[in-house]
Amino acid sequence: MVSHSNRAHLNTYLLIMFFFAVVLLAFLASIGLTLLILGCALSQYNWWPTFVIIFYVLSPIPIAIGRRCTSDGGYNMRDSSPCADLMWFITSVIVVSAFGLPAVMYRTSVIPVGSMAFIMSANIVIFTTITIYFVTFGSDDSLPNF
Repeated sequence: MVSHSNRAHLNTYLLIMFFFAVVLLAFLASIGLTLLILGCALSQYNWWPTFVIIFYVLSPIPIAIGRRCTSDGGYNMRDSSPCADLMWFITSVIVVSAFGLPAVMYRTSVIPVGSMAFIMSANIVIFTTITIYFVTFGSDDSLPNF
């Protein structure tokens, strides 16, 4: 039997963890965008690499759609469904494209190697942030009831 004070402590703990996760995600997103801007704005670089922002915006969309067409939210790897498989395939194509675009720009001499390194670092940080978001807030019951 859970007493009222233990339940209040649990709700307070969950609320603190929720705010910690939100602050962590905001911090990681700001670091990633800073790396992206540094890759574009440093001397003799140009703003072509900002096109990877399109991939940042597009990458969560297949996951969000795929969660609606599977009973387990799309995260169960034991049972496969065509919708979940298509969701993971489209997401992986978008992520690989985000890493491929700066590499192609470097090979065609549109951007220097330093810019490519900053953009690749930004990709790692931003996609890690998106992954943490979907793992942390992926289920409908992830927030405590207050």
